[in-house]
Amino acid sequence: MEEISIQSLEMFISIQHGFPETDFFRGQSSSEYKLIPSIGRLFKEGKESVLKQYEKEIFEDFKRKYSMFTDTHPKNDKEFLFLAQHYGLPTRLLDWTYNPLIALYFACCSNFSKNGVVYKSYPFSRKIFNENKDDILSFPTITLLIPNVTDVRYKNQNGLFVLYPEPWKEDFEHISSKYIIPATYKRNILNQLEKIGITRSFIMPSLDSLCKDIVDIYKLRYPYAIK
Repeated sequence: MEEISIQSLEMFISIQHGFPETDFFRGQSSSEYKLIPSIGRLFKEGKESVLKQYEKEIFEDFKRKYSMFTDTHPKNDKEFLFLAQHYGLPTRLLDWTYNPLIALYFACCSNFSKNGVVYKSYPFSRKIFNENKDDILSFPTITLLIPNVTDVRYKNQNGLFVLYPEPWKEDFEHISSKYIIPATYKRNILNQLEKIGITRSFIMPSLDSLCKDIVDIYKLRYPYAIK
């Protein structure tokens, strides 16, 4: 895995090669964060059996209660897990994107005193998940899951998921590059991304995202006065 320091949007774009929707990317706002799904971050080391029981219970609870808040009707547990992940339930899924600029945004959009990071992964062949017969919570190998474009966020983020059989464990086997974005360059890169339309309200369309975009834009304009 090569490691490259990124100082500008132009530099990041210049080193991206290959065809669309082949390599995929994940941005994290701190290089200190582990590359593991949200549910893997909740439990102390050695508590994997408790994690699995907890995961099963919250997933079943979500499936019982979700219909009070949405008209969406998932057809199987894979779609239920996508929906749960989308709304913030801890899962064994990790979000990735085919769009490197989306990943770069997430690497730069917060934690301004920390270095950000973008991981680049290449396509890999694994056992294919079959939603008609496989259990999503006990699938034995790391694999890619592509959501149907039923939500504008999926379309704008050009997203996919990686399903981890051991969500508490980092796996760098298929990571080809690690791009470090030094904290001092984050705000400038964000400004460059804003100019080409890569904003929070584009990635996650909602009024609260729009308001956050407006505040962020004016923070960039008044850095000498705003905390």
